[in-house]
Amino acid sequence: MANTLKNVMKNNISTSATTVYTTPGSTKTIIIGTTAANILTNNNINFSMTLHDSAGAAGVHVVKNATVAPGGSLVPVGGDQKIILEAGHFVKASSSDSDSVDLILSIVEQT
Repeated sequence: MANTLKNVMKNNISTSATTVYTTPGSTKTIIIGTTAANILTNNNINFSMTLHDSAGAAGVHVVKNATVAPGGSLVPVGGDQKIILEAGHFVKASSSDSDSVDLILSIVEQT
């Protein structure tokens, strides 16, 4: 089994839930860290991140409407917490303001 460390980066996340990462076929993914940065200079934003199974059913929230100050960041996954994704599972993120969040997912893909 091969382990590949990666950073998945997404700029300017907006008000529509955006798919940030989808686990490839024949792969398991471990999310070992997530950082969401508010790139606005004047406004708080509310950040949400959900996990979805391969059937695309309604997501399960990792964080919902968490307030992030201007220029600040939120770490919804990190430290002792890890999240396991099966093949086809995916992560979505959204913000309360347009083009307001940069997101980094630090992951390990196991093939």
